[in-house]
Amino acid sequence: MNMDDTTPGKLRSTIEWVARGRYLMPVVVVVSLVAIGINETAYQHAHRTLSSGIALTDARIRSADALQALTDTDLHARSYLMSNAPQELAKYRETLQRLDSLKNDAFALVHQMDPYNTISLERVERLLADHVQGTDAWVEAYERGDKAKAVAASVSAVTRTRRDELREEFDLVLRTSASLQETARFSLYQALSLNRLAIHVLALGTALALFYFQRLLRAEDRKLARERLLLADRVKERTAELTEMATHLVNAREDERAHVARELHDEMGGLLTAMKLEFARLRRLPDMPEKATERLASVEARLNEGIAIKRRIIEHLRPSSLDQLGLVPALDMLCRDMAGVLGQPVKTDLQPVAVDRNAELTLFRVAQESLTNIGKYAQSARVQVRLIQVGPVVRLTVQDDGQGFSPARVPHGRHGLSGMRVRMESHGGRLTVLSVPGHGTTITAELPATPAASPSV
Repeated sequence: MNMDDTTPGKLRSTIEWVARGRYLMPVVVVVSLVAIGINETAYQHAHRTLSSGIALTDARIRSADALQALTDTDLHARSYLMSNAPQELAKYRETLQRLDSLKNDAFALVHQMDPYNTISLERVERLLADHVQGTDAWVEAYERGDKAKAVAASVSAVTRTRRDELREEFDLVLRTSASLQETARFSLYQALSLNRLAIHVLALGTALALFYFQRLLRAEDRKLARERLLLADRVKERTAELTEMATHLVNAREDERAHVARELHDEMGGLLTAMKLEFARLRRLPDMPEKATERLASVEARLNEGIAIKRRIIEHLRPSSLDQLGLVPALDMLCRDMAGVLGQPVKTDLQPVAVDRNAELTLFRVAQESLTNIGKYAQSARVQVRLIQVGPVVRLTVQDDGQGFSPARVPHGRHGLSGMRVRMESHGGRLTVLSVPGHGTTITAELPATPAASPSV
């Protein structure tokens, strides 16, 4: 059964389709904004509810303090009636002021936190004013000397009833405040629960998004690794093909040069030699006019120049000294010839090396191309060519103290260095170019030496 046909597979495919779609980012932004809005709304609601609950608590405390102050006024007033002590009267006046202050604070907090007048304070305020007025009447009657009337009023049924009603109203205010506070507490718990839910949803969504994002990253990394391996293989194949093609072109070029050199040597060489023999016969003819002899000598001199040019071309195409004498004499002759072209001696340090004939031709071409480039561009005062073998490595070095160049900025269309590098790589070697503008150039070609043949037993 295909995994994609199951419900988890379909869900995964749907999630991947959404994740790769162009609407993913807007959806993520909208969800994030909604979550942030929910969180902020819950915070503001919790803040308001908490502030309201604290205010209601303060109101209850102030109301309880006011009720205690009311009890204290009654106590100090009766103590004054019974003892006629001035300090009790002073405490009574002081407690009245504190009662008024506590009452105002409590009522202000209740009005602030109860804008819909759920708690009725008019009756409380009226009963409180009547009770204070009645208590002041006792005290004033006692101060006028009507002690019996003051004592009778303090213990009258009206006074007890008014005090009981006032306590009941205060209790009602406290109970109503407690009910509002309980509602606020429940609302606060709801806000906190909503806030917790929003945070949990955000955390869970973030964790899921991070998990899926990491999964996508790992999948993309694996895909990228496969593509890199495939690309590396293709680059390796293409490089091998290009190297093989370049090697083939180099070999074809050398073969064509050898063929042209043979044609020039065999065909044109024979023709020019025959012409020179004919001129020699003409000079031996009797009664040859003097002017004709001079003309023959001039033509023969031009013929000799043509033969010299032919030899130079043949040597350039395929150095016969390399085939006949070997690499070291051929390089020595090349350096002497280039010394005449450069107008300065070329120092040499040439030692016998063990390489095959194709490698000898490659090293000779590298030296030839390097010396040619020195003659064209270097403007040097000192040139040195060195050929040595160090263990299994044969090293050819061509060095000058000319104006140098930047190997990374070789103009397009100049293939000398790339041609030398291809030649070296076709034999398993390498070419190194060290050059700094104004500080000369050193070209080093390294090839593996031919292993020595095992002695026969």
